[in-house]
Amino acid sequence: MAEALTTQEEVAVEEFLAALRCREHSQNAALVSQITAVKFLMARKFDVSRAVDLFQAYKNTRIKEGIFNINPNEEPLRTELLSGKFTVLPGRDANGAALALFTARLHRPDVTTHKAVLQAIIYQLDKAIESPQTQRDGLIFIYDMTNSTYANFDYELCVKILNLLKGAFPARLKCVFIVSSPLWFRAPFAVLRLFVREKLRERVCTVKAHELANHIPVSSLPEHLGGTSQYSHVAWIQSCVNSTPNSSPGATADCLGSLLHSYRRDRNRAADAHRGATVLDDGNANPHDLRHAVHWNGLNANVPNGRQPPPPQSDTPPDTPLHHKHAPDTDSVDAEQEDDLPDDSAELEDGVPPLPQKSSRPTPLSRSPAHESSWPIGSASVHTAEPGGLSVHELVQHVKHKKKKGIYQEYEEIRKEPPAGSFDYSKKSANQVKNRYSDVLCLDHSRVRLCPLDHEDDDDDETSDYINASFMDGYKTTNAYIATQGPLPKTFGDFWRMVWEQMVLIIVMTTRVMERGRVKCGQYWPLEAGRTEEYGCFLVRNVHIAVFQDFNLSHLELYNSRTGECREVSHYLYMSWPDFGVPKSASAMLDFRAEVKQRQDLALRTSYPEWTGPAGGPPIVVHCSAGIGRTGTFCTLDICLSRLEDVGAVDVQQTVRRMRTQRAFSIQTWDQYYFCYRAVAEYAQQTGRLAPVEWSDTELDTDSE
Repeated sequence: MAEALTTQEEVAVEEFLAALRCREHSQNAALVSQITAVKFLMARKFDVSRAVDLFQAYKNTRIKEGIFNINPNEEPLRTELLSGKFTVLPGRDANGAALALFTARLHRPDVTTHKAVLQAIIYQLDKAIESPQTQRDGLIFIYDMTNSTYANFDYELCVKILNLLKGAFPARLKCVFIVSSPLWFRAPFAVLRLFVREKLRERVCTVKAHELANHIPVSSLPEHLGGTSQYSHVAWIQSCVNSTPNSSPGATADCLGSLLHSYRRDRNRAADAHRGATVLDDGNANPHDLRHAVHWNGLNANVPNGRQPPPPQSDTPPDTPLHHKHAPDTDSVDAEQEDDLPDDSAELEDGVPPLPQKSSRPTPLSRSPAHESSWPIGSASVHTAEPGGLSVHELVQHVKHKKKKGIYQEYEEIRKEPPAGSFDYSKKSANQVKNRYSDVLCLDHSRVRLCPLDHEDDDDDETSDYINASFMDGYKTTNAYIATQGPLPKTFGDFWRMVWEQMVLIIVMTTRVMERGRVKCGQYWPLEAGRTEEYGCFLVRNVHIAVFQDFNLSHLELYNSRTGECREVSHYLYMSWPDFGVPKSASAMLDFRAEVKQRQDLALRTSYPEWTGPAGGPPIVVHCSAGIGRTGTFCTLDICLSRLEDVGAVDVQQTVRRMRTQRAFSIQTWDQYYFCYRAVAEYAQQTGRLAPVEWSDTELDTDSE
């Protein structure tokens, strides 16, 4: 039973709930109960401002890790709960603080996920702090490393747990005891030790197992840590399950369960209303109507690398508390359709698709006024099907006649032409730090303009709309590409803001992050599958990585924390560009270009079936390091080959010249320009337009960006 609040504390509760309604900009905040408010306020000694910040941090942590619903009856959470890896002990310390124990030797990073472990921890701690004594006296976390090995160690998970405990959980963290083993003092753990000390400072102690009794009563410690307590983890989980309301399927009783459940329902209804679909009521949903609602890439979104969750432990007794409760209705889905259901299938049966919800398929016509000039619908591309150009046979004769030296001279004539416009905006002092290279700037007339940021304290920031990126036309298509530099750490947030605002579906990266010991681009996306990174108001999750011979494809989810929308973005990292010069064969680049075009077409049909913008869909973001060399090469090839497919003729010289009127200095070197000629001829051979050609010129190994 909750303790009675003083009049001052009751006022704080009302202020807390009112502040949430204001921050959330939604009546959904009313779903936060008074009991939840007390938990967060108690953790911050009824300081309303700090408690609201704690609530937001906790909510954002849940969203970042994809923890929107906690159902202990579903896998892999059920197995994780029964593993005994994390538990709340029945005893307390001398001052009344609750005791939570994480047993490192039971953790198997190869068979579980961070999400499942964090779900289990949040679920149990949420139950623990239902006790007013725990709310008042706090929590001690014990990280037990005894008898663990390197195989049990998971640095990123440790960091996530400590971040959750330190700054994003509604309970006062009194102390972290690390029950040491020889591993703790070895080199691989040095970074974690530094992180722990920096994060928790005086509230962390490293002790040996037999020394723990000097800090915590023996009667509260388990026997293997020098105590006398014979606790039952299964009994603890039983009590947690028994305390969960069973009023309706999918019901949750955690701190944010109802709120996130409501967000999910509202997003779903808004999306259905936009598409003119019938809104399904939670209580009357037909599970068969949603049985094909698989995750967008066909994989289980909760498991890195597409790996399915481990089966329940074979030694789990059949009468455990989670075994019979809410048994799934196996008759509701045909056996052959079970593989089509996502991991969150129980929620689908409730008529509510999982959060984050996809974008409601906006069209260019619904964009903000700030972007009316970004996509000039109806205007003509600079690359058209005009008369002239060369057939593939004429192109070969042109190259043979001029030889490589003559083609180089042809490029030199283009290179000497002055830029077709000014660079005033890129040269502003506030924008110069956003440019990777001081001499690679954006033409004012074709630069991508971001939505200006709203600054509460500073209304004079006129440069928040700047990013070193330029719109470029494709063949008979306006703004087919956004050519941009490799993002800098200070511009990661701007980059993802651009991707969101321009509704980008495909990112093409033609450089590695590091080449020849030099940083060519920042690591602006999560490198590992299953990992989520935060960039400004955006969370980017790497759902799955597909590795091919010449490129890596990362399936990303881009979540806008301001709007609650989520979109899918395909990130291509092209790996077959050599450190020096250009590829000796264009075949890999040609295959890569075909893959990108196919992916763009598929993504457009899937994400925006009612698209009314420029032909071909939203712009494809293409970047290298400066955004002019390999970027210009890729775009030149796509334009030339598209024209060849359409009218049977190409004009490399005019294509590059016109491209440079939109992204100055595109095609950076002579050998890149020559490579475009050779790639067109190679494509013509592949498609049967041209017989095999022998090139007599030897290749020059000139440096290339």
